[in-house]
Amino acid sequence: MPTQIVNISLPEELVKKIDSAAQGEYASRSEYIRQAVLNRLRTQEKDVWAALEEASAEVSTTAQRLGYKTDQDFEQLAKQVRKTNRSK
Repeated sequence: MPTQIVNISLPEELVKKIDSAAQGEYASRSEYIRQAVLNRLRTQEKDVWAALEEASAEVSTTAQRLGYKTDQDFEQLAKQVRKTNRSK
């Protein structure tokens, strides 16, 4: 994967903490920050999938309770739930 240099400004104390942590892991400052960013992005991605799974379960449960059986029924209910959640 090609790399790109990115300049960022950080407080000196934070840089000292990063350098200390990186040294403890035998990593460079860049590698340490790269891994921290990747971990944060993965966490956010998991949060999105968890929210999607939760919403899907809610829609599925409601669909079953209301007697929806076809994909079209399910799509219609999903639109209704999404519209209702937006108005909250």
